[in-house]
Amino acid sequence: METQQNEIIEKAAGIIMNSGIDELTVHNLAGKLELEDNQLYQQLKKDDDILLILLLSFESDMVDFLRGTKQSSETPENELKILFKKLYFLFLQKPYYLDLIFDKKLKDRDESIRNSLLRIREMTENYLTEIINKGKSENNFKTTVATKVLANKILAGFRIFMKDEQRFHEVILEMKKLKTSKD
Repeated sequence: METQQNEIIEKAAGIIMNSGIDELTVHNLAGKLELEDNQLYQQLKKDDDILLILLLSFESDMVDFLRGTKQSSETPENELKILFKKLYFLFLQKPYYLDLIFDKKLKDRDESIRNSLLRIREMTENYLTEIINKGKSENNFKTTVATKVLANKILAGFRIFMKDEQRFHEVILEMKKLKTSKD
């Protein structure tokens, strides 16, 4: 019996949020899905396959998200505000995405994982570049800073902000673990 991808994503997200990304293994996921390991190994050959499913889901959400965010009638400043507000709420709804994109060890794993992370970054950077270039051409952004540098600075600032959000979630996770060990 094939386990539905949505169920895999849901249970994998739960493992990340409750135990951390290091606990996301085929064995642990099989337990959450109430399957024998060998049943899940028919679909997922290695732990990285789970991460890839999550990253491809994030990538798909980002494609849909960026398509839905394009507001050609908006000023570039408002487009940026809308973009980051919606991104913030996407990460609030699916905070495990933060764990994925901020995990320093993830890029050292399977090549398909690195490629997915690269596509997500490029997609976001390209979208920001469009907004910045529009702002420069309309003379709304009066800066001599190169567009690519500016896009990377904006992404870095947002990354710092969201990293703080992730740390907050990590503190909550640690508090849950402490509460469980005391009970």
